[in-house]
Amino acid sequence: MEREEIIEEMYSQNPWWRSEPVKLPDKAVERNLMPQILEDLKSERVTTIVGLRRVGKTTLLKLIIEELSKELERERICYFSFDLAEQIQPREIVKIYSEEIIRKTLPELEERVYFFFDEIQKVKDWGNQVKSIQDKGYNIKFVATGSSSINITKGIGESLAGRTLVRRLRPFSFPEFLMYRNVDFERGELEEPIYPDNSEKLRILFNEYMEAGGLPELYEEMSLELLKQILDLVFFRDIVNLFPVKRTDVLKGIFRILVENTAQKVNYTKFARDLDTQYRTVKEYLQYLEDSFLIQRSHPYEGRRLKRYRKNPKIYVADHAYTNLWKCEEGLKAETIAFNHLKRIEKPFHLKDPEIDIVLPENKCAIEVKYKPEVRKSDAKPLTKLSNDFKLFLVTKENYGTWNINGRDVQLIPLWLLCTSTS
Repeated sequence: MEREEIIEEMYSQNPWWRSEPVKLPDKAVERNLMPQILEDLKSERVTTIVGLRRVGKTTLLKLIIEELSKELERERICYFSFDLAEQIQPREIVKIYSEEIIRKTLPELEERVYFFFDEIQKVKDWGNQVKSIQDKGYNIKFVATGSSSINITKGIGESLAGRTLVRRLRPFSFPEFLMYRNVDFERGELEEPIYPDNSEKLRILFNEYMEAGGLPELYEEMSLELLKQILDLVFFRDIVNLFPVKRTDVLKGIFRILVENTAQKVNYTKFARDLDTQYRTVKEYLQYLEDSFLIQRSHPYEGRRLKRYRKNPKIYVADHAYTNLWKCEEGLKAETIAFNHLKRIEKPFHLKDPEIDIVLPENKCAIEVKYKPEVRKSDAKPLTKLSNDFKLFLVTKENYGTWNINGRDVQLIPLWLLCTSTS
């Protein structure tokens, strides 16, 4: 791309330079991560925002830019997406910005300027380019996004080791979905949930959220065709182009099995046999799916860290929207939603003996999910085998209250109410 074309593209992507508003979707929700990113802007380190394609990384950047533009000259903010322009280099953008936009050399910068680089993983060796600028001590802050953790990590490499703040943007939580729908709610703590006055409204909206998932593009119209297109972009733009995938049929087959069996333990040998491939290929492809944020593992909770990571984990699909593409039991989908909510509080594990769905060791919480019309005390009995320092929860479809079982209190909490809680 010629220099004049790059300048034209930069002006196109930065309408605020022309005193035009920041272009945002009709319903742009302030994500839970936004306050943390705004605080990161004070740091000298490079902030990298990673997450699944279409979870809203670009919208988050635009919201941050809109907030910044209220306080400083708009020319001090430069956004550039490398999604369809990976042949352009970050140092080239910085150079043109210096010469054509602010018309100052970088050493002359008295006030900080901000570069927001979207889909930076498209650019090979981007970390060294950013480091070469940052090492000179210019008054510059870099914020970058990427759809693959491994490629962001490779881009950081040794050059930016210790100089980055990595932030994970996840699919929409239920509270973010409620904000999208402009519905007020009172957020309680996990240990003391607040049963709201508008519980009937929240239950109805939770059913919508359970159907649609955490990808905002699907909220106005649940389209399986659009969902397939999004998934294909992840496969062929974020995995196949970035990783050594020789058999895309096996990659897709693994993901489909994982979606249909989300919240279940993975059996690598069975996967290899069912998909007519090698055991090693299954393990490698599972790692690619995790690095691209499509899945997440839950390891067994045991005292010895090395021992817990040797055993086969449970696998959860990162967004329950994908369960619409294939058959998935409602109970497994419900456990996946609970897991994906609770991992915002801390990294979850599961327990083998007694068999417990989700354990939060730091918060000392044990959670069993029984998403069905009626629950019985026998559903909660495994929880009571844990030590007395654990708080016990039975996640239900509707039941709310407290049971005393074997001298232990078990809190019954509907899944929709759990999903409005914090730590």
